[in-house]
Amino acid sequence: MFWVFSSGVRTGWASICGALVPPLTLIGAMPVDNQTKGRLCDELMAWYMKFPFPEYQPAGMDLPKVPVDSSLCHVSVTKWMKEAGVARGSEERKHRCGGLTSDCVTKTVEMLNKLADEGAFEVTSKPHESVESCMRCHDNMQPYTHGKENCNACHSMKPVSIDECEQHVDWLR
Repeated sequence: MFWVFSSGVRTGWASICGALVPPLTLIGAMPVDNQTKGRLCDELMAWYMKFPFPEYQPAGMDLPKVPVDSSLCHVSVTKWMKEAGVARGSEERKHRCGGLTSDCVTKTVEMLNKLADEGAFEVTSKPHESVESCMRCHDNMQPYTHGKENCNACHSMKPVSIDECEQHVDWLR
């Protein structure tokens, strides 16, 4: 099956959430300009990180709805399991991922319908507020990086001047 790589369960990498891969691929194949494709992808990714999943409740379940602040599978699933108090192999976790997939498809269809109806698409979601602060330096100086997710989720740093940050001072020596 073509999408087997996108399932963290099947391949175990737990990088990008597998529910995002098909919609992002579909957007990439759209017969629209790259700027519009980029805006659609930005909207989907930023929405995913803030949306309290799952809205759709498979099998009539009442699963907790948790925003996860990351597009990474392992972060998304782990935050949700902790909030829900369930184990990795639980039926609840499997149904949560199914509901989340439905939510991603619904959002993608809504965005594409808006594009078709209005002929344009504008982003309403924004990258995490830490991105602007972090990228002021890291876009143009070492250590070079890029991204739009919450930098502080993994790096546990407050935005500070480079002289005040021990990690930066040590790295630059």
